[in-house]
Amino acid sequence: MDRQELSAVVHELLEKETGETYPGLQESTSLREGLNLDSLDMAGLVLHIETRFGIQIETELLEDITTVGNMLDVLDRKLAAQAGRQAA
Repeated sequence: MDRQELSAVVHELLEKETGETYPGLQESTSLREGLNLDSLDMAGLVLHIETRFGIQIETELLEDITTVGNMLDVLDRKLAAQAGRQAA
């Protein structure tokens, strides 16, 4: 899955979690300040992402996820690691 596809899925899950729409969502958009997500929204979003992709995002990684781009970076790494394990 390429980054644009990942971005579309994250966008979809974000809207599902919050019930809001986010036109013009950019990788630089802050999840907390830009989208007004609180800790409960973040927990729900991470749960949706983990379920959708069959991955686990460790708690210590959550501190580094401040923007949409950070979330995509974590997903890229997690999915690449998952693909590597499945290929082995």
